[in-house]
Amino acid sequence: MKKWKLALTVLADLLLTIFTIMAIIAFAQSYSLFPSPQMITVFWQQFQQLFWSFFSIRDITVSLSQWHNAPLLSTMMEPYAYSLVILWGALAVSFLIAVTGAYICFLLPRPLQKMVKEIAFFLESIPDVIFIFSTQLFVIWVFKKTDLLIVNPVAGFDNVYVLPIVMISILPSILLFQMTFLAFTEEKDKPYVEYALAKGLSKTAVLWRHMFRNALITVFSNVQYLFWFMLSNLLVAEYLFNMHGLFRFLYEQLHTPEVVAIVLPCCFCHFTSLMWPGNE
Repeated sequence: MKKWKLALTVLADLLLTIFTIMAIIAFAQSYSLFPSPQMITVFWQQFQQLFWSFFSIRDITVSLSQWHNAPLLSTMMEPYAYSLVILWGALAVSFLIAVTGAYICFLLPRPLQKMVKEIAFFLESIPDVIFIFSTQLFVIWVFKKTDLLIVNPVAGFDNVYVLPIVMISILPSILLFQMTFLAFTEEKDKPYVEYALAKGLSKTAVLWRHMFRNALITVFSNVQYLFWFMLSNLLVAEYLFNMHGLFRFLYEQLHTPEVVAIVLPCCFCHFTSLMWPGNE
């Protein structure tokens, strides 16, 4: 029964998202007629056109150049796969940094813990754009001084992976670190920890064998929301790194509302299915 309720909830969320995206696009196509009654007619026509485009998705083409059109489904797969690799890579890096940092920080004396948390709070307040620009300038400066190109600061004919993954993972790493450390702190006050310490187990052993596993359950329950936060950061990263990813593809196809109305919900459905707790 629970699985049916869960499936219906997911389906309702997906349908609501699809219709909301279609309504926003239809409004964008008709708002210039406001406040005339014709706006409602144009809005409804656009909404119907977007709705029926889902049933003819195989026939929709995108313009790659002035003389070349290609099917939507085959064209979007490469930028979509590229963005998905960046997102999963950033999520893996964030998780590794956050969990390792929280584990080490929890073993430090309280004054050092306070200092680390203050540094994390300060870094959290710095926008992603500053991190990206600073890193790109640093890579270029090193290249000018040493003729050594550590990583590609922007994408050209080839895709770049290292720098975008690192940049997108910075703020999520800080958020995950704070969540993990908070979970450790909550676990520390539970009776089983006091009992294990009373039996003679060291703080490190209790943390690794018992607290770490229980804290990860709390962290994993919030990973899907962090994933959406990273997805919004990807929009900025694709522009600043000149990446040919999903959002760059959508930007180039803004003149075709059907493409935007189909690609966004499809990606939402796929990302949701990947990150839904029932699939973990």
